[in-house]
Amino acid sequence: MDGQSNRGDGVGCEVTRDVEYSRAGVGFTSTEPGQRPLRLDIYHPPAALRAAGARPALILAFGGAFHRGSKEDDTVQEDGPKNTPVAEYCRRFARRGYVCFSIDYRLIPEDPDPGTIPVLVNPDNVPRSRLDVVRRQMNLPPATSEMVANGIEAAAVDFTAAIGWVRANAVRLAVDASRIAVGGFSAGGRSAMHAVFARQAEAAAVVCLSGYLGLDELKRHVRGLPGEPPVLALWGENDLDYVLEQAPALVEHASAVGLPVTAHRIPGVGHFYPASTALAAAAASDAPATVEQAIEAFLASTLQRARA
Repeated sequence: MDGQSNRGDGVGCEVTRDVEYSRAGVGFTSTEPGQRPLRLDIYHPPAALRAAGARPALILAFGGAFHRGSKEDDTVQEDGPKNTPVAEYCRRFARRGYVCFSIDYRLIPEDPDPGTIPVLVNPDNVPRSRLDVVRRQMNLPPATSEMVANGIEAAAVDFTAAIGWVRANAVRLAVDASRIAVGGFSAGGRSAMHAVFARQAEAAAVVCLSGYLGLDELKRHVRGLPGEPPVLALWGENDLDYVLEQAPALVEHASAVGLPVTAHRIPGVGHFYPASTALAAAAASDAPATVEQAIEAFLASTLQRARA
C-alpha cells in the first residue's frame, strides 16, 4: 500500500496519508483531457483495538459545494460556528475503534469527466444557491448546468470507487466488510447518498450531515428494497434553503417506502456546526445529546445489527 504513515500523531491513532484509490478524468471538455490520482487518508485505530481483529469502517467525504475543501480540512466559518472537519471526525472515530477513511474526490473547477451512468434525474433542476455563493467567493464566473451536473456525477463516481477500494482491500486493512459505513458533510453527504442509493455501492449505513438527495432522485433511487442501508440525517434549523426542503422530504419518503432513517433537526444552527452542537432535548435519558453522540449511537446500533 502506497502512502505515507504518520505514527503517533498525538490523537491516539496512526494516519496513513495519500493512498491512491483510483484515477479519474479531468479537463473533460478541454482539448487536452487527462487523468489524476484520487487519494485517501486512513485513520487506524489504536494498536490495542487493532489487535482485536477486523474492525468496522467509516468512509467520509468533505463538503464545499463541489468546489472546495479537501480530505484534510473542509472547515468553514461564516457568521456563526464553524463545522468540525471530516478529518477530525475520522480521528475521533478511529479512537473508538473504527478504521476511518477521509477521501479526495474531483471538484467542479477541475472540469471532471462525469462518467456514463447518471445519478441526476433532472440536471437543470439542481439547487445552486450555495454553489453560486461559493463561486463568487472564489472569483469564478457563473457555472452552467452542465458544469454543475458533471461535478456532482463525478463525485458520485469517485465515492463509489473509494467504497470499492476499501472493500477490495478489507482483509489487509483489518476491516470487517459487513460493517462499512459511509457519509460526509454537505456535498460529501450528498455524494455518499448518490454512491449508495443511485450507484448501488454496498454499505451498511449512511451518515449524512446537512447533505440530501433531490426530490427526483429520492423517488427514483430510494425504494426501501432489501439491502438498502439505514440513514442518519442531521441538518440545522437554519440550514441552506434546499437542505431545509430536501432533508424532511427524505424522512417522509423513507417512512413511506420502509427505509430506516434516524433524523435530527439541530436547533439554533445553520449549515455549519461543530460535532459538539447540542441536539433538541430528548425524552429518553440515554438519547444522544450532541451531533457526535448521535453519530456514535447510530453507528453502534446499525453496524452491530449488520454484523449479526
